[in-house]
Amino acid sequence: MVKFLIGDIAGFDTDTFALVSRRDDALSVSLGATAGRCLQVLLEADGEIVTKRTLLAQGWEQYGAVVTDNNLSQSIVRIRRALQHLGADPGLLVTLPRIGYRLTGVTRVSPFVEAPPPPSMTVENGRSDAITHWENTQSARDASETSSFEKPPASADGIRTAMRVPGGSIWPTVGIWVSVAVISAVLAAWTIPALRGDVRTNAKSAQWTPIDATPGNRVFVAPDYRENTDFVTQRLARLASTPPVTIGDASDRYVYINGAGNFDVFSYFLCREPIGRADSDCLSYLLIDHAT
Repeated sequence: MVKFLIGDIAGFDTDTFALVSRRDDALSVSLGATAGRCLQVLLEADGEIVTKRTLLAQGWEQYGAVVTDNNLSQSIVRIRRALQHLGADPGLLVTLPRIGYRLTGVTRVSPFVEAPPPPSMTVENGRSDAITHWENTQSARDASETSSFEKPPASADGIRTAMRVPGGSIWPTVGIWVSVAVISAVLAAWTIPALRGDVRTNAKSAQWTPIDATPGNRVFVAPDYRENTDFVTQRLARLASTPPVTIGDASDRYVYINGAGNFDVFSYFLCREPIGRADSDCLSYLLIDHAT
């Protein structure tokens, strides 16, 4: 379904990730899943700047794919070529060096629903409605005057009877609700401290230990995996072959290798300073080897 219009010429179908021409329904260009997701993120930003980090995460990383800046550049080129092919200005997709991208000239498209026509009124109908309204008003006025004349004066006994509250006493109902409130308070006072104690007692803290005792060591691993040299070697080799592309100082950071139940999952914390310091500035990095 086309939900966005670019430059009043190219419409974007969010279901098929295709750009379609507004002038010719038969003319369309398929962008593919990754470029289509990037374009959708830019469109939903409403002309605001979208960083490269956001596009990489939305287009690839949230689906478990390993991505580089080159992949993003190829998708941007593909989008611009598709716009140009449909007759739209490719310059609407603006590059902001070292920051990200911005897409201008975007219009959100919503389905148009025609409102139903108002009910027609003829002169006869209008006159009939007016007469009926006058008759109803007059009848109500006559009934009010008649009831005021026929109503006998109320006696003192009648007044006392009218002031009584019908039904039984409300005190049994109040007593029931007070009992419920007291029982709830007692249960809360008995349950919440025990629950808080269980949370504090059973919460697990993450721990790492250095892989060697040298003063310049910058690699740490979960204690259960410290003696597993194959595990440590495999994790370090994978990190070296596939470093994160969004930070320039990955090789200089402290590396904390996390244990994983699946050997196809590679999980790290990359920190500027040791974990535990206020300025540690850690980045979580996850790699997954998908079965082929």
